[in-house]
Amino acid sequence: MNPKTIVTNVLIIVLVQISYLSLEVNSLSAYHKKDYKTEFKVKPNTLVRMVISNDLSGVKNGNAGFVCAKGGNKVWKKSKPGDRYVVVEFKYDGKKRHTFTHCHLRSTFGFVNFPVSVHPDTSAKCYPSYVCGYSVRKDGVYYIPEKKLYPWKKH
Repeated sequence: MNPKTIVTNVLIIVLVQISYLSLEVNSLSAYHKKDYKTEFKVKPNTLVRMVISNDLSGVKNGNAGFVCAKGGNKVWKKSKPGDRYVVVEFKYDGKKRHTFTHCHLRSTFGFVNFPVSVHPDTSAKCYPSYVCGYSVRKDGVYYIPEKKLYPWKKH
């Protein structure tokens, strides 16, 4: 075979592959008409609530006490199984887009320290109700949107 023919054939094969790839990519664009970025935008005046629920039902002495330090306000709250408390209530005003507090929880299982943070990504995970939750369980405090467990530590 002539070297010129070999080079020509290789170039044709490469060009066919490239054109096939662009057709495939362009055909997938028809399935992605939705602008996904709009889901993660938090509109001004959106109220996001972080809730702690005591799910220690069926446990002897399933009570738990917790305190969340926000702005120097340290008030202990006692919760019985089934109780729910709003820990952080944050309203996006268009200027301030983040808040943070730290919580300490105690029960007969031990204690847990965990952060409570609200920012646009958190809010997107809590969509459409904008209520996210922490669940107090036998194995620790479980942050539901991220499926993250903060295990009990012994007293």
